[in-house]
Amino acid sequence: MWKSIAISALLCVASSLCACKKPEAHAPASPVLPASAAEPVAKAEDATPTAVVPPPLDLLAFAAGTQIVVKPEDNQGIFMMAYDPINLIDEAPTTDWTVTAKPVPVLVFELPERTEIEKMVFDTAGLNRDEKAPKSVTVEMSDTSKDTGYQTILTTNLGMAKNGQEFTVSAKVPGHWLRLTINSNHGDEYVGMTGLHAYGKQLTNSATLDGLSGTYDGWSGWGKVHLKQEGTRVTGCYDFQDGVMSGGIEGRMWKAEMVETESGGSKTRKLGLFTFSRDGKLIIGLTRAKGAAPDDGYDSFYNGEKISEDIGNCPNIPGWTGNAAQSQLGSELEDTGRARLDGVNFDFASARLRAESGPLLKQVAEMLNQHPDWKLTLEGHTDNVGGAAYNQTLSQQRAAAVVVELVAQGVEAGRLESAGFGMYKPVASNDSEGGRAQNRRVELVKK
Repeated sequence: MWKSIAISALLCVASSLCACKKPEAHAPASPVLPASAAEPVAKAEDATPTAVVPPPLDLLAFAAGTQIVVKPEDNQGIFMMAYDPINLIDEAPTTDWTVTAKPVPVLVFELPERTEIEKMVFDTAGLNRDEKAPKSVTVEMSDTSKDTGYQTILTTNLGMAKNGQEFTVSAKVPGHWLRLTINSNHGDEYVGMTGLHAYGKQLTNSATLDGLSGTYDGWSGWGKVHLKQEGTRVTGCYDFQDGVMSGGIEGRMWKAEMVETESGGSKTRKLGLFTFSRDGKLIIGLTRAKGAAPDDGYDSFYNGEKISEDIGNCPNIPGWTGNAAQSQLGSELEDTGRARLDGVNFDFASARLRAESGPLLKQVAEMLNQHPDWKLTLEGHTDNVGGAAYNQTLSQQRAAAVVVELVAQGVEAGRLESAGFGMYKPVASNDSEGGRAQNRRVELVKK
């Protein structure tokens, strides 16, 4: 059970400290130390400005949980991101989907929730030949299956070399599947686009991802992928270069860190963003180098299918058969002195911990109590929604809330500090849903 009084007390102190010093653009505020539960009680939401609202959700974005479940034969078995239809929904304006214009290309997108589309947006700028852009397109929705039950919601013509071509649908049809048919293009033997977006409303709100444990296999060159889910934390490994992956679930996304060990012993570190189909059988992941410039896009992707409910073996994770999440977090702290605590989630624009974060924080507390010599700083980081000053305060409050819960779980308060860095240390672009998700994080840092 969350210790709401202790959390509220600490958040009150965090808010007071933030109000005393205006955040500077290049200098994060000083660490906020744990507070006593005897401090005056204040609610976290008292500091939440009512003007902070999330950007409109692109319902077709990969980061929103959309999967491509039908694509043209020409796009089957490609071992790189170039020209794959994933580029339509990766939120990156510089990547494109390309396929032969004949036979007529058809794509089917599976939406994570029952959805009602209100408008569609098409991007055709940035193709290597402008004539590849679609001319006539048809968009349909189905609430039956990926193969049947479709009703047309839009038929229109597109122009060449133009992004942001927006159209209101002719009919609002609720459904889980969206089908795009390219009837014709502007004359090239290939057809292509750089982006496809949809806006409207989700009619359902499913629970967070579950049932992800198992073994997956695909055609990306990673070999078999073994995953073990423990609450909001998922840990795993894959064959290529003894890869190890771990991270947390936020909504319909799994945010993961990946470490690959080359033959000489050097390690390559990546950040990955993964989504799963509604039945949990298909997995798609986009990855980028950890430490890359925030505006750099994804450089590789994974597409696999669950082949077994058995999690298999991950020999490079000592606690694989026990508390794998705890083991992997400990290994990262010992190896690099820092670990992302993805899987600890908060309400929007709030420092209120979501109940789903409880099991992971319990494992973290147990890990810290097994290493009584460790002293840590909990760092809070945010995206840019709400502006710099607001996010400075929010990041401090969120890190402080995690400290309070760890103390409530038995960790000695003197071993922990908290600090907020707001939006000043992004690891990905804040111009996309996926990038903002990777920027929202709490990190464990050994002192």
